[in-house]
Amino acid sequence: MPKFVTSEEAVSHIADNATLIVGGFSTYSTPEELLEGLAERYERTGHPKNITAICGITPGDKTESTEPLKGLNVGLNRLRAKGLIGTVRVGLLNDARAISKAVGNNEIAGFIYPMGVVMNLFRATAGGRPGLITKVGLGTYCDPRHEGCAVNEKARAMEPAVQLMTIGGEEYLFYKSFKPDVCFIRATYADEDGNLSMSHEAVMGPELEIAVGTHNNGGIVIAQVEEIVRRGTIHAKTVRVPGKIVDFVVKARNPEHNRQNVNCPIKYRPELTGDIKTLDAAVTAMKMSVRKVIARRGAMELKPDIMINLGVGLPAGIGSVAAEEGLGKGMTMSVEAGAIGGVVQEGQAFPGTANPDCIVTQTDMIDMINGGILDMTFLGLAEVDEKGNVNTSKFAGRSNGPGGFIDISQNTKKVVFMGNFTAGDCDIQLTDGGLKINKDGDNIKFVKAVQQITFSGEYAIKNGQEIMYITERAVFVLTPEGLVLTEIAPGVDLQKHILDKMAFAPIVSRDLKTMDPRLFKEGLMGLDSKNY
Repeated sequence: MPKFVTSEEAVSHIADNATLIVGGFSTYSTPEELLEGLAERYERTGHPKNITAICGITPGDKTESTEPLKGLNVGLNRLRAKGLIGTVRVGLLNDARAISKAVGNNEIAGFIYPMGVVMNLFRATAGGRPGLITKVGLGTYCDPRHEGCAVNEKARAMEPAVQLMTIGGEEYLFYKSFKPDVCFIRATYADEDGNLSMSHEAVMGPELEIAVGTHNNGGIVIAQVEEIVRRGTIHAKTVRVPGKIVDFVVKARNPEHNRQNVNCPIKYRPELTGDIKTLDAAVTAMKMSVRKVIARRGAMELKPDIMINLGVGLPAGIGSVAAEEGLGKGMTMSVEAGAIGGVVQEGQAFPGTANPDCIVTQTDMIDMINGGILDMTFLGLAEVDEKGNVNTSKFAGRSNGPGGFIDISQNTKKVVFMGNFTAGDCDIQLTDGGLKINKDGDNIKFVKAVQQITFSGEYAIKNGQEIMYITERAVFVLTPEGLVLTEIAPGVDLQKHILDKMAFAPIVSRDLKTMDPRLFKEGLMGLDSKNY
């Protein structure tokens, strides 16, 4: 029988050097009351010290500034005080940038895994298995022939997190299971027996796997909830975590800690949970911009009767363009967080999905992706090199991690990378059917060698995948011979605006085409099932 306690009481049971799993996905489902309680205890007593924090997508809102203060008082950033965290093992660190900065400065040991690997390690831990054998991560920085997930010196001085194996003549990676001492998870309701329901959560995370893995390791399961309800109130089929494995339940005292999304202006949007279907899927049309040009060109790759995945950031704009153009006849969108169908939200609202057809757990979604359910995916790009490798996980010495990027990019038939051609302050004007580049970004993104291999072009070629790279001014495809430039924007000079802005020489297609002028004009493009 669980105890119903305050956050102060719950976090008092965490010892020095404990391994803590924290649930949540970016701005969704974060146990803020528990993180706040732990931070306050450490500030007051200096304990617990040197904990290991484990997360899938680290809770946070991608900010670290003190103006306003919310960036440092949200998610894992709450645990930023020096000495509290000694090690992080995560699938993405970008949402808790104060912690990411500490890892980059070698103040905290950092192990950064593919998000799906973390999800399946939660499941392996729950099942008492020693770890996960998978091909996910081969050829990337996760491969022990590169960094082995250890992204700084402190981590590299510790026991390796991943090993290379050969089974049946094929290469695999073996990732070791976790040994959690305590976990923080969030639910909407707990009944008097501690049974937990996630009915108002927009993302169905690995709460069950986390709780079972912690319980079976002899650890403490702590749940934050919005409300405590009478015994028998929660239908058996909607109980996500059984009360028998829950040790402490904390009812959040701060209403802000119960928001679906940390930046959501209202507490609960039922269209994100599938409780209702709105007439408007709550996505406004993108304003005409370079970003929209890239999203539109990506949308031109869509086909009917396929299942696609949309990554965070610019790729999420595919959903907006598709909705605006009336696409989607048989096409199903999805996100690695578990929503299938509907319209993926942009910005801080990602990975929430309005009007989903189905919401599966994050762990189940990753298993489906690893098995090859996706026909196409749209992902961001930060750096691309001459081998077709892509970096989205490390910049200026700071490792942010891949999220679901590696799981998705290695297991999808067609991968479309999207991003601006250069980085930095620029002045690019949209003309009537083309581009005028008045000032270009100073930072080259098509480099000789990426800082960190998040996507391996060599592995993709061996895997027989179709790979594209879409920018506002150029489109490339990956071939065994290298990157081939296939399209350029109207108004762009091939030498001045493309080749001179690359650190390597791509292959220029003999059939070099001009990008569709409709991409650069106001109004609808007129995409439909006949021409996409």
